[in-house]
Parts: sequence; C-alpha cells; structure tokens
Amino acid sequence: MAQKLSVLLAGPGHEVVNYQMMPAFLSDNRLAVAGQAMNWDVLKSQLPVYKPEVLVVQAGVAPGPDELINLVSGMQAWNGVTLVLLPPGATGARGAFENMPGVVAGVHSTEGLNFGELPALAYSAGETARARLMKVSAAPVMAAAPAGVGYMPPGLQPVLTGTKRIAVLSHAGGAGVSTVAEGLAYELAVRLSIRTLLFSLGMPAAAASHLRLRYIPSMTEFFERPGRASIQSAIQRLEGLDVIVAPDNSLEYLRMGQVVDTAAPNSIYAGLTAAEDGSYAAMIMDLPGAETPWMLHPLYFANQLLIVARPTMADLFATRHTLSALNILGSKLPRESIYLVLNQVSEASAFTPRQFLEELASALDWSPPIAAVIEHDPNILAAQNQRVPAVTRSEKLTRGVRQIISNLFPGMENTLSQTQENNNGSKSVFRMPKFRLG
Repeated sequence: MAQKLSVLLAGPGHEVVNYQMMPAFLSDNRLAVAGQAMNWDVLKSQLPVYKPEVLVVQAGVAPGPDELINLVSGMQAWNGVTLVLLPPGATGARGAFENMPGVVAGVHSTEGLNFGELPALAYSAGETARARLMKVSAAPVMAAAPAGVGYMPPGLQPVLTGTKRIAVLSHAGGAGVSTVAEGLAYELAVRLSIRTLLFSLGMPAAAASHLRLRYIPSMTEFFERPGRASIQSAIQRLEGLDVIVAPDNSLEYLRMGQVVDTAAPNSIYAGLTAAEDGSYAAMIMDLPGAETPWMLHPLYFANQLLIVARPTMADLFATRHTLSALNILGSKLPRESIYLVLNQVSEASAFTPRQFLEELASALDWSPPIAAVIEHDPNILAAQNQRVPAVTRSEKLTRGVRQIISNLFPGMENTLSQTQENNNGSKSVFRMPKFRLG
C-alpha cells in the first residue's frame, strides 16, 4: 500500500481552511490531512509537533512575512516543504518566499487560484522532497515518510449546526478524559460565554470531586420521573457552567445502566435528549471506559467524538480498540467527526504525536487528526486535588483546550484571539484564588 503524504493546512479562519482548502484535499487518497490550523498560535504549536511533509499555508494567518519565513525555515529539520498562498495585497512578499527553495516548494496568489489544483501541487512537492532525501541520505522512504494519517472521506466535511454534542472517551484508564471534558466545558461556558452543559457520567462522577460539586441532585431525578422538568432539576451550576452528574449510589448506577433500549422513556439516551432544549450551544459528555449504556447511549447521542490518549503503548492499543469498536458498538459517527487528543505529552513519551498517528494508521489504514496536544503539567493534578477547575491553574491545559475549540467550533478564532489579547495585560486569564488546606 502506497504511503500517504501528510499535509497540514493553515489559514486565517475556518472559511479559508475548511471551505477553500479542505474540499480539494478530501478526495485525494494520496494525501492525508494530519491537522488544521486556523490561527497563528495554533500553527506555531502544531507545526513542530506534527512535522508534516507538506504545509499548505495561506500567508494571512501569520502576523507578517518575516514571522512566517522564520517558522517554515524550521521545517528543514524533518525535510518538510511548504506551499505558500499569498492573499491580495501580500504579493510583494513573493520574492522573500521564493528565495527559500529548500523549504518553499511554490508560491501562489489566491487571486484567480484554482484550489482544486492544490492537492496535485502538494503531492508533487512532497514526492520531490522524499526523493531528495532518499538521494542524499540513501535512506529508504519509510524512514522519512509517515503512513496515511488523518483520514478524511471523499466529499466536503459537513458543517454541524445546532448543539455540539461532544462525547469524550478513552478505553485506557487515567488518560485524562475528565480533565479534557471539564476543561473544555469550563472554557466554553465561563471564559467564552457559550452556554454549555457538562455530563459527568463516570462512577463516581469526576466533576463532583474536581469541581467541588455535590452528588445530589443527579441523573436519578430523571430516571425516577422521566421528563424535561426532572432533568432540569438535576442541574448544578459552577459559575456559568451547567453540570449534571451520574448517581453516586452503585445500585442506582447499575439499575439505570440496565436500561439498554434507547427508546425507553427512562433510558440514559432519553435523559440526554430531554436535556437538549435548544438553549445549549455545547453538551460535553465525560464517558466511562466500560462498554455499558453509560458509554453507549451518549455515543449514539453525540455528533462529535474526542478520543483522549497518552502517547504510550497501552493507550495506543486502547485507541485502536476504540476506533475498531465504534462500528461494532453501533455508533453512526462519521470519521470526519472524530478527533484525537494526545494528553500528558512530555519528552519522555514513548511516541511523538506523528509516530502515534503512524502506528494507528498502519494498523487501521486511517487515523483521526489530532485536535490538540496537551503537555504534562503537575499543576493539573494539584488543581483537581484542591477542587478547582484545572484550566484556571494550567496554561498548558488551556492551550490544548483552545486548540480543541478552534477545531470544533467554526468562527471562534477571533473570539479566542480577543480573549487572549484581553488577558495579556496586568490581569491574568489564569485566576489564582486562595486556598486553605484542612
């Protein structure tokens, strides 16, 4: 099987990346989109982590030509090449990019550009770089080329409308599912003022301990009296975030998990449906790892999935199991709605993000793109032990959560950038309330 070229697409916003660039790449089975960067900060963080063979970048994503030149020059370290697209008014920078023949494989104006020709240009540039490396180093292509990663099926990636129903899952214990789900929900609701409902569905519900919530009320309210009013009565509130937790009583939890039929009025699926009253922009579901209705019903309900994994051999096998099991378990999620989140990444990790994707792709012939890479940070555990939202204590977690938001919520780039700018002054976005032990 021919190895796919890994491509990173970058530009200023979803309109450029998803609607101008992406459609042309989805139907080309020679290429694999390993990631998408919709703003400058995301591009700077993703490029050295993903190490794509080809970067296709609309130059408007960068603050200026010099900054972009400095960034892409680092691609020489892994024999990567770049196609630079110049927006109107930026053609004066053409000469500066053309003077980088070892890294920049082509410079094109977006005025009159046929975006359908970009995949062929990217493939040609990547194959040329592969051949150059093989000629110089006499190393086999396998040493430099990744396997097919970031599978995207033919056709335009669908635009999800209405409520984002996001399931967060891992079959590996301790991967950080609750950390990611709670961080994403808090960031959306409290910092970005996006009405969000978090379901903490483990046994016991992690949000109760992490966010200083109670175990009562819980989803028991709904199961005893099915209906929208009952699910509303189960809601607890943390600042601007709404939270519903699973019951803490083991017998209740098991009894509710025995309702397998999603059409039953007291099923977990019915409870999720009752909570979707049209007022929430996002519903985040923190799922347990056991394949019971507490996992399966939210998967049926979800329209997007985040698979959380550490870059370890155990989590690689767990992720492969998750991806293989989705069809067996009856999930109807399309592949373009599934993302990976690599958590607790450090220099000591067994795999780099690129290696992790390669291993998945070699086993399954596809791999979801990585929505975020979250570095290991002891501040996260410290915050959870003090029962405060971890994103208020960890810049690394916040960066990762914002990468997820940038991928899942089109049009949020300006809001994210503005929020960051507003907090670059004297008042930090990371609020540090005082605590007393004991």
